[in-house]
Amino acid sequence: MTSHPYLYEKLIAIHQAELQHDMQQCRIPDHFGQQRTLVQSTANNLGTLLIALGSQLQRTGQRREASLRNS
Repeated sequence: MTSHPYLYEKLIAIHQAELQHDMQQCRIPDHFGQQRTLVQSTANNLGTLLIALGSQLQRTGQRREASLRNS
């Protein structure tokens, strides 16, 4: 341990800065993981919506063809 108060305070400040840096580095991958999950979720929802829309359009087209044949 250092006996000089200024040096001791500097060591504590450096240690706190290192801890804060380490904590920020731990959070960065989590943040990117959340973004990736959000993008994947949005893409999945959009895909599901497009499939549902395509199915609806296909059913509508089949109904029109059936009604034209019956006419």
